[in-house]
Amino acid sequence: MTVVHQHPPEEKCLPGCPAWAEGVLELYALQRRYPEMLEACRAAQAIECVIVAPAAPGVELPDYLHDEELVRLNLVAGRDAREVLLDEWGVRAELTFRGRRFDCALPWPSIIGGILRPPERKRPRFGVIEGGKKD
Repeated sequence: MTVVHQHPPEEKCLPGCPAWAEGVLELYALQRRYPEMLEACRAAQAIECVIVAPAAPGVELPDYLHDEELVRLNLVAGRDAREVLLDEWGVRAELTFRGRRFDCALPWPSIIGGILRPPERKRPRFGVIEGGKKD
């Protein structure tokens, strides 16, 4: 089942959109909206993965991956990477490939999609339920 965005393509995709987690990076990549990609990644609780074109200029990955058309990289800080650094240029993280650590650099134009974990929704612990007679 494909989840669709609940807004026009030119508008911002917010975490409340059903397609945000799996579609916001692809939407913004297609439109070359790199500042919004950065904003979405910063808003996410975690970056589960990104889909990268290894042959794109500026990408730093192990040599054997440069012949691949696309590569999926898992980026959960604390699980897959010690830390994930995000800025206007792109994404940097030290990842493990074939048992060896490698400093990866992924400029925004090389990222064509990915999966983000939505931020936690803050719910009030208690709510007020109105009842009784109204005068």
